[in-house]
Amino acid sequence: MPRRFLKLGLRRRTKTVKKTLLGLLLPLGLLCACANAPPISIDIAEQGRLSRSFQNQPRFLRISYFVTPFFGDKTLLLLSPVYPSWLHLLEHTDGTPVSPGDVETLLPAGTPVRILNVEFPTTWAVRQRTLYSPRSRPWVYVATPSCTKPLVLVLRSTFKNADEFEAELARYLSPIHPLGQITEFSAEEQSAIRTKEASLGISALALEMALGYPENKTIRFEGELKIENWYWDNGKKRVELRGGRVTSLPTTPAATPPPAP
Repeated sequence: MPRRFLKLGLRRRTKTVKKTLLGLLLPLGLLCACANAPPISIDIAEQGRLSRSFQNQPRFLRISYFVTPFFGDKTLLLLSPVYPSWLHLLEHTDGTPVSPGDVETLLPAGTPVRILNVEFPTTWAVRQRTLYSPRSRPWVYVATPSCTKPLVLVLRSTFKNADEFEAELARYLSPIHPLGQITEFSAEEQSAIRTKEASLGISALALEMALGYPENKTIRFEGELKIENWYWDNGKKRVELRGGRVTSLPTTPAATPPPAP
């Protein structure tokens, strides 16, 4: 075969290999935030015990949640404790969050649910999960009569022991109905929790149940007045509270927010 044809064939094969590698590397770059999640310190045997202990347990939503698709997996739905656009379970290479999908419905705090399974990110579990999903975190599968598909609550992966995991799970899925707390709130606070929208003047607890737990907080005092700033969306959204009451709605901070602890 003439040399020029050999060179041409080699050049074409090189381009094909480059395209193939690029196609493989781009998804890996997309999933960089998920892949780098720290491993769970709970040993495998204890993970199994925890999973079995939670199966079929009745619980109540401790805060209000958005329900969205689950990163392209049509068999599941996501329980999102914050606005989906604030949720950094999976990130693009530029640090912006990968959207799980549009909001389908809302489940207010106090909604009864049943835990179907607690699944830790073992090697086997990760292999079975959808590629473009937060595969390296614990997944809690729950059921509620208003949803025909299982709902998944995705937790952080930095658990040192079983007690810490159980305490964290109770912050999101309470074994005690929060009705007692909710009925003590004002009509405006109950509306905020029911619609998952912050409003001026509501208490810190009502804000927490409405918007979800902040990623970070700062506290300072002006005399005896306690001033708090709550941050979400990697510090891009902020709510100010003075004397335990909301004085500003979610805004973009003018200054760079403090680093996460």
